[in-house]
Amino acid sequence: MAHVKDSGIAENFFRRDGRLNRLRYFKRSMLLAFVSFIILFFIIVMDVNALGQLSSFGNGLIKFFSAAVQVPFFCITVRRLHDMNKDEKLAYICVAISLSTIIFQGNDFLVTEPSQLENALAFVNGIIALYILFWPGTKGDNQYGADPLE
Repeated sequence: MAHVKDSGIAENFFRRDGRLNRLRYFKRSMLLAFVSFIILFFIIVMDVNALGQLSSFGNGLIKFFSAAVQVPFFCITVRRLHDMNKDEKLAYICVAISLSTIIFQGNDFLVTEPSQLENALAFVNGIIALYILFWPGTKGDNQYGADPLE
């Protein structure tokens, strides 16, 4: 079984089948993070008032976009877990943690300090992310497809 390379945005970021090696996962994660940063920065610059506060609309837009970006992150995480010969349960946990921090985020994104619970959840998500990033994939074919390095 030969590995088929991804082509296009949909295959790179919205597929859950197949495998994704560490380097491609890292590159796609960084691209998503960079694009997210630019969009969130744009929202903040366009919506912040003279007191440094966001409107309700701006806060809602940030929460909506932060939740929406979880979809491609989830998809690439599932494929990375498949490379490690694991099912997608851990990806569901990561998304649940991320969405809970988005939902329970304060009313003013720029001013509200994160709670201890939000900090703890972010720490747990960070540990999981490091595991997913650095744990090597299965050598050769596995139940999820061909080795992406071959």
